[in-house]
Amino acid sequence: MSPTSENEAIFEETRLLAEIGAGDREAFRQLYARYSTSLFSLAIRLVGDNGTAEELLQDAFVKIWLHAATYDARKSRPFTWAVTILRRTCIDHLRRRRRVPANLPLPGDDTATADFATAATARDASETREDSARVLSALAEISPHQRHALELALFTELTQVEIAAQLAQPVGTVKSWIRRGLLDLRASLNPPTP
Repeated sequence: MSPTSENEAIFEETRLLAEIGAGDREAFRQLYARYSTSLFSLAIRLVGDNGTAEELLQDAFVKIWLHAATYDARKSRPFTWAVTILRRTCIDHLRRRRRVPANLPLPGDDTATADFATAATARDASETREDSARVLSALAEISPHQRHALELALFTELTQVEIAAQLAQPVGTVKSWIRRGLLDLRASLNPPTP
């Protein structure tokens, strides 16, 4: 890829993230089409099996959807930011399973992971309590089956397959409930500005 076409791609992906941050689903579909194959390959390399990699890829894209408005082009390229989110999602999963050391190296030399972690830990205790109250209030507004699936996904260490077994539902149904619940939750937490 020539430097000009690479810069054009970065500009386009930055634009897509800005639109996703504003809730544009078409921009999200376009970014997913651009990144999903590469990110899926990375997830397989990190976790070792296709089923888990698919779940973690979906989780990472949910995080991209929820955090796109926080993307800062001065700190990293869009793809590096997405890789960082996926990598952290995979590492968190592996740590829960006690299968990865805390010092797993980052692909590339970007500082996006440190920035992402610093932003997450910089919030003080009162803001955290306020955020928790908002999330719990928003959870109360979504449908009961979505809320139950989403609560299991967010507040336990169960995989989507384990959640499906616990709820006696097909995995695809549970994935849809979780995805729809996250979208509804995001809409509730980030209402459109007039």
